[in-house]
Amino acid sequence: DNPQEDQTKMTPFKINLKDERYRDDFSPLVEGCGCYHCRNHKRACLRHLLVTNELLAGVLLMLHNMAHYCAFFTALRGVLKKAENLHGPASP
Repeated sequence: DNPQEDQTKMTPFKINLKDERYRDDFSPLVEGCGCYHCRNHKRACLRHLLVTNELLAGVLLMLHNMAHYCAFFTALRGVLKKAENLHGPASP
């Protein structure tokens, strides 16, 4: 296991979508994400909305982020449930 290699496979947590390099980037915001934004819009579209200060940009980013938060907490609940089944309920 090479930690350097693992880091290159990670999705960056922060990207500047106003950067010129995203002008013609027709890939989803996050590859493999199933949120509304990633299924229906591309980085170039979001870049345009951000550069022109359209309110829709914030709405689409919020939908994307909420999908990730929900997935994170769903996974966390699953891990806690599994741990509870293995070890019993936690003491107060």
